Amino acid sequence: MLPRVLITGGAGYSGTVLAALLADHGYPVTIFDCFQWGENPVLHLVRKGVQVVRGDVTVRDDVSRVVKNHDVVVHLAALVGFPLCDQHPRMAREVNVGGTKNVLAASSAQQQLICASSGSVYGKVEGACTEQTPARPMSLYGKTKAEAEKMVLDAGGVAMRLASLFGVSACMRFDLLVNAFVYRAIHLGWTVLYRPGDRRTLLHVADAATGYLLAIQNYERIRGEVFNVGDESLNCTKQCVVDRVANRFPMKVIVADAGEDPDMRDYTVCYARIRERLGFAAQTGLDAGIREVGEAAGFCGLKMGWRFAP
Repeated sequence: MLPRVLITGGAGYSGTVLAALLADHGYPVTIFDCFQWGENPVLHLVRKGVQVVRGDVTVRDDVSRVVKNHDVVVHLAALVGFPLCDQHPRMAREVNVGGTKNVLAASSAQQQLICASSGSVYGKVEGACTEQTPARPMSLYGKTKAEAEKMVLDAGGVAMRLASLFGVSACMRFDLLVNAFVYRAIHLGWTVLYRPGDRRTLLHVADAATGYLLAIQNYERIRGEVFNVGDESLNCTKQCVVDRVANRFPMKVIVADAGEDPDMRDYTVCYARIRERLGFAAQTGLDAGIREVGEAAGFCGLKMGWRFAP
């Protein structure tokens, strides 16, 4: 019998994709979420047999009540990205750090614990990052994720440092780098590009879900380890990304001196460990993802209420 999987933050951008993948593989899945972005993203999952529980990861009683009924906890609940964390610094610590403490307090040694981390924990790095590269986060977001992943690793769990995600999800985000460029190309016909030479590493949201699935399937032999989750084929500069978007959806690109990245991300990432240990490889390339996001952006319409930023 497959283990019962709880996904904290399961109604979010990556959580809804992961829940669908696990359900399709026969796993009993529960989503635990406060539904900050509404309930609609999970409605289609109910038909797949996914259980949905409303709760707040910052409320210890909510967490303990749901964690105890599962064999695996995939901890995704977080304020994601430096803009959101900088806007709500107190909440960033309460959710990203305090929420992780609550999950750990509710978990037992017999349960699997996998947490979502980020390449933002690296901070400013010269050259390529491996899992041995010291974590020196610069932004509040990076610092809270580094603190959370350390707690999980110290408890014997697994940390997944995700590349920058793109692609379509039931809980869509148009503020992510690739998605934002596509959205602006279709609806505005222009975008502002700052720090065009900065390097990023990208990953389709469905491939990220596969990374979590592989971690669950191989958990006993990877306890206490951290993995960069991505693929070297998707290491590229911001200029490369915007050029690929503009090649399919023509737009005017305005290169500006304004703008900064508090995470100081400008490096490539090595993904040898997850490739060699778990057999992971990205299945969706950048051009395919751009086409997919373009189809979604086309019928979503221009709504500045989207979580949206260039």
